[in-house]
Amino acid sequence: MRIRSFRQQFTPSAAALRTIDACARDLAPQNAQLSDWHENYLINHKRRISHDLDIINREISKGQSIVEFGSIPLVLTAALKSCGYRVTGCDIAPERYASTIEALGLTVVKCNIEMQQLPFADESFDAVVFNELFEHLRINPVFTLGEVLRIMRPNGVLTLSTPNLRSLEGIRNFLLRDRSYSCASNIYHEYKKLETIGHMGHVREYTRTEVVEFLETVGFEVTAIIYRGEYQNRLKRSAIRLLPSLSPFVSYVARKPASARSLPLGGDTGR
Repeated sequence: MRIRSFRQQFTPSAAALRTIDACARDLAPQNAQLSDWHENYLINHKRRISHDLDIINREISKGQSIVEFGSIPLVLTAALKSCGYRVTGCDIAPERYASTIEALGLTVVKCNIEMQQLPFADESFDAVVFNELFEHLRINPVFTLGEVLRIMRPNGVLTLSTPNLRSLEGIRNFLLRDRSYSCASNIYHEYKKLETIGHMGHVREYTRTEVVEFLETVGFEVTAIIYRGEYQNRLKRSAIRLLPSLSPFVSYVARKPASARSLPLGGDTGR
């Protein structure tokens, strides 16, 4: 199947922005120590999540069952529910937002997706949202995405977004700053997030080729690559208009083939 490849418009839709703004007002962490992180996250990611919502609304039919991984801080989870999807969140520590989950009537299950089998039966969901999470995996992505494939129904849709290592900023960091990331911080700070906010920072970031190759080897069929994100600098904005593949983020749309067989829990059995 031919993979669609295109550049997402710089500005998310007004409807998506309104939805994200409305949902964000109802969210608050349990612990005041997370308040600064929560506020900064909303400021820095509101437009990105609005783009995510536009992509999901375009690729996944309303009313379908969706599981969203990395649900905290619940912005997209709440937005998907408000848009009419049957959404289940999954997070390593949902108790960080326990009161908000209860107040909004959200369903969010606790699971360490790197170490535990997902608490869902085979072929449970029409779609999976795995946004800005792939780069955080530090143990065995083969196991984790194999589990994702297992719980999807045949022809189910996966949307996965991750930073673009081969972005304009990623190339600059590598060539001029001796750092192999596009939008993360230093290694110490990323691992320190395990203690400060309760989940891992970026382990590493990936190129488009690496992500497509990985997903297809696990058993997905990649159907679309969407370059997204923006830079404030005018020259950088012009550059990614001409060369969308230099955009800071990439979203991937994939399907579970009707005949797909998930990898066994141990991963690749090749000798």
